Amino acid sequence: MRGAFSTPSLVRGSVTRLQHRTDPPPSRGVCCQPRGLVWYRFSAMRFTTILGKRGALSGVLIASALLPALLAWLFAPSPQTRDIHIEAFRYGFSPSRIKVNRGDHLRLTFSTRDTGQSFFLQDYDLHVVISPGTELVEVQRLSRPQEPPLRTSVVELRAGPEGWWGPFVSKSQFRNHTYNGPMHGTERGDLVVGPNYLLASGLGLLCAIPFAVLLLGIGPGGTRSFNLFALAPWLKRLVKWPSFQFALTIPMLAVFYFVILAGFFGTKVSGRNAGPMVIWVVWLSALIVALVPLGGRVWCLACPLPSLGEWLQRRRLAGASQQQRVPAAIWSWGPLSGAWPRTIFFLLLGTFSMALVAVPAATSWLLVGLALLAILMSFGAEQRAFCRHLCPINSFISLYSMTGRLMVRSVSQDTCARCKEHFCLNGSSAGWGCPYGLCLGEVKRNNDCGVCTECVRTCAYDNVAVFWRSSGWDRGVANRAEAWQAIVMFSLGVIYCVLNLGPWHQVRDWVDIVDKQNWGSFSIFSAAVWLLLLGLLPMLLYVLTRIGLRMSRATVSPGAMFRASCACLVPLGLAFWVAFAVALFSSMSTFVLLSLSDPFNWGWDLLGTAGKPWHILWSPVVAWVQVASVSVGLGYSLKALRPAWENAPEPSRVGLQGALPWASFLWLVTAAMIWFFAG
Repeated sequence: MRGAFSTPSLVRGSVTRLQHRTDPPPSRGVCCQPRGLVWYRFSAMRFTTILGKRGALSGVLIASALLPALLAWLFAPSPQTRDIHIEAFRYGFSPSRIKVNRGDHLRLTFSTRDTGQSFFLQDYDLHVVISPGTELVEVQRLSRPQEPPLRTSVVELRAGPEGWWGPFVSKSQFRNHTYNGPMHGTERGDLVVGPNYLLASGLGLLCAIPFAVLLLGIGPGGTRSFNLFALAPWLKRLVKWPSFQFALTIPMLAVFYFVILAGFFGTKVSGRNAGPMVIWVVWLSALIVALVPLGGRVWCLACPLPSLGEWLQRRRLAGASQQQRVPAAIWSWGPLSGAWPRTIFFLLLGTFSMALVAVPAATSWLLVGLALLAILMSFGAEQRAFCRHLCPINSFISLYSMTGRLMVRSVSQDTCARCKEHFCLNGSSAGWGCPYGLCLGEVKRNNDCGVCTECVRTCAYDNVAVFWRSSGWDRGVANRAEAWQAIVMFSLGVIYCVLNLGPWHQVRDWVDIVDKQNWGSFSIFSAAVWLLLLGLLPMLLYVLTRIGLRMSRATVSPGAMFRASCACLVPLGLAFWVAFAVALFSSMSTFVLLSLSDPFNWGWDLLGTAGKPWHILWSPVVAWVQVASVSVGLGYSLKALRPAWENAPEPSRVGLQGALPWASFLWLVTAAMIWFFAG
């Protein structure tokens, strides 16, 4: 697979612009392509010639989204009256999925199987308190909290929220707002209202995306990036400040210490404890939605985990030293270096994720353990050995930083080629050598560079800058370990969504080792997940690669094509994680404010939000954002898949038809997730 970067930088006016080009795929004759595919390509070429590529793309996408929704509206059934009984329990509802038609008259009755429960349906302005031993419930309108609750045995409502936005809401989640145990917050259900315009539009759009990307020839395009130091000279002076990284790390270290204290000494209710709320809601959501897609590995610049060990290793807090070497090695990683250890570590933490979130002290112990492990590994020759080999966070960041906009690169590759001292790698009197063991002239992607900016200070030729990538992304995985890393992160994105956002309480009961102590089912579930992610799914994708090569009659190495194709899992995998993070932050943002206002459960009200009522942020639009996220992710994944096959050693035979098995797999997974998010 060809490299994603080439050519030296170009200077235009006062702005230094580093431009990268991706070579266009070699032309292929139609003789080796299926007849139907040739006809579709010919039709697409005529369509594109008449309207233009962008116009054709826009027309196809808009029509594919609107037409299914229009058909769903035309064939909508007539409203009717429905009697529905809902039983609440720890930790779920029965039924957990309710499907009705828009305009239906719903008569809801409630009961509880065990303790007091509630039915919280924000899109319908409804909160129902359910008490054991009685059919009467207390109904409260969320928009009128000052009014006394109404006691009744039947709650009546019309399917479809009121207001101008009502027709756009096809799926609403109902939750439990009454604390009933340590796993409280996991219970949820879906109210799906037909005609489901979101589902129809999402699936219609899904059918058009492969046509737009593969048949209309929407290729990967080039990569354009801009030198931020040339645009903002003050930024260069700031980054060259010897204490720049130290100044960013200290506030993060303070937050790190606060989270640990809150987890140990705050309330045992996870949703009210500032420790889990800051780490698993604020930080995790920001990392997934903003920091990595925009900043790449910029979090590594301020991460507090390796700071203590690095200060001990360098014997100073900030600035450079005349002695740039660190103590002799205690161990050598050898074959364990690379992506394997940190990927396994991330998978291990993901297996116990629900327990880590549900028990605040577990979050604190995890952070303490990671910090101690980073300190222990600092007693070696490698700088940031913990970050490079074991950090589970780096397993996520390093992979998805391929899509990041921010990157550290050389201004002129010619200057790097003439450099014999390699200050960026070995250090100088102005700064330390790269703690990630990189020579900047050889850096072509974001995966390994931790954006520590040491090379900006150490380079005697002033040939290092921070760039903003306005288009394009890194394509290609370096080795088999990164291919497995892409598969694991892709799959975990799906599993996290299903496990945490789905209405199926049975699945969450299987992994409940906190309250129900279901260690047997948890062991079976964990073994199945590990077997799927590390064995069955890679085997399936390898088989799809072999099928694609046989369809194209190529003699390319299946292992090489399998590794190259795994790069297409990155955009769609990140889209799954973004969809998960959006729903997480939307539902938990109120609890973040509650916990920060009283972080240790001492009766404080620091922010004036300690008594704030629960509100799901942007509840009606969450499903739309999720469907849009995975749709865009599919488009970018197909754009990454196409050059992986077209740039193979035998381009005359390995091309679009060879990529079809992989494209079909991506399409089917995306279709399943659109159905999951839209109802």
